[in-house]
Amino acid sequence: MDFGRSRISPRCFMGCRTHNVRTYLFTFMVFYLLVCTEGSYSKTCDKNCIYGRCVNGTCVCEQGWTGDQCQHCQGRFKLTESSGSLTDGPVNYKYKTKCTWLIEGYPNAVLRLRFNHFATECSWDHMYVFDGDSIYAPLVAVFSGLVVPETKGNETIPEVVTTSGYALLHFFSDAAYNLTGFNIFYSINSCPNNCSGHGRCTTGNSISSSVYCECERYWKGEACDIRYCWDDCGSPDRGYCDLTGEKLCVCNDSWQGPDCSLKVPSAESYWFLPNVKPDGQSLGRASHKAVVHGKLMWVIGGFTFNYSSFQMVMNYNLESSTWDVVPINGGPLQRYGHSLALHKDVIYMFGGKLEAGFGNVTDELWLFDTHSRTWSLRTPSPGLQAQQFAVEGHTAHIVDNKNGEPIMVVLFGYSPIYSYLSHVQEYKIRTNSWSVAETNGALVQGGYGHSSIYDSSSHSIYVHGGYKALPASKHGLVDHLYRYQVHTHTW
Repeated sequence: MDFGRSRISPRCFMGCRTHNVRTYLFTFMVFYLLVCTEGSYSKTCDKNCIYGRCVNGTCVCEQGWTGDQCQHCQGRFKLTESSGSLTDGPVNYKYKTKCTWLIEGYPNAVLRLRFNHFATECSWDHMYVFDGDSIYAPLVAVFSGLVVPETKGNETIPEVVTTSGYALLHFFSDAAYNLTGFNIFYSINSCPNNCSGHGRCTTGNSISSSVYCECERYWKGEACDIRYCWDDCGSPDRGYCDLTGEKLCVCNDSWQGPDCSLKVPSAESYWFLPNVKPDGQSLGRASHKAVVHGKLMWVIGGFTFNYSSFQMVMNYNLESSTWDVVPINGGPLQRYGHSLALHKDVIYMFGGKLEAGFGNVTDELWLFDTHSRTWSLRTPSPGLQAQQFAVEGHTAHIVDNKNGEPIMVVLFGYSPIYSYLSHVQEYKIRTNSWSVAETNGALVQGGYGHSSIYDSSSHSIYVHGGYKALPASKHGLVDHLYRYQVHTHTW
């Protein structure tokens, strides 16, 4: 027997080898799991990622969002759903914010925006709304400041409507002050204001069909927001409800008012809301002026966001309750903050701020003939020209002076050169000449945006309110009431 050499059987060799391999694999797997578990361990974020996800303790924001919690908008968004909402975020917006939302519907669809909450630094942080898919589309609204929540019967948040099928909203804030921002709901091809809760939204069969409100009884208007025939017009004693036309109360001889509740005669006044507008015409404007001549109220000029479809001259028929747009070839440039005064059949328009060019304040005097419906520019006669002030936010009246001659009296206004004026300018119609009246009496302070009315019995003009320069280099609204006696030039 040979004890010098050990002998391992092939069977034992194979078993030992398999055991060693198993041990090696087990050790490798344990090591792999320890390393991978340690490497893939993700730290949690201290705060919730509002518009993003947490990666290794840091919020990674979705497109268009920024901040340590992805809580601020800062970029561009595209919205393609038929309805939804957009916001700057759940907290106050950032300084120097620039956010843009493009809402894509389909061509010529009606898109409605509801500003459920809006609070920005007034006159510095703005939301612009364009009717289209770019900033070159018509500008339909600009919001800045505070939008007050709605209360029942008092709608303070208007709907913004675009008709191109698209809407572009751009928000910008400066570097000084921030507020809670906004929350805006949008819907494509929906009924206005959800029919105000007084009707049912009816949809056509095709995707391009428009929707409209089917109003409940005693409600009318595009959004079913105008109530008619209150208390059934007191039928049958006081009147009855006419359902064939404008759905108005027709009162018996001894009753009057929108609901036939006022006796005839009555010292009580009431408001009446006509419901007729021209199709496809833009009526929205501000800082315009109006005069009444015969059965027509003439509305001229005004400020609007989009002048491409703006009509300079319109009139409203007091008898038929209908608007009419007056097409004019030539004439003055678009303006606002001007004055209108009527003499015989001619409307005198003076001053105002020109929207074209650099927005200059002008001293132009234009005459509009209501019969021929033509404009003419009146320049002062040579040799009779006195100092003439270009103003906006003034008022004017055509009255007879103490000699019985018609003159146009222009009161106060704002001048970009001389600031707020306290002057009274007079234009003599017969001689086509200007002068500044030498006034006496009370010391007055002129301003911008006041109201005035002429009392023919006392030959006096009453001036109330306005925006004026105050002490300590401040400006504000006032409740001043002045009386100007035209014949004696006395305040």
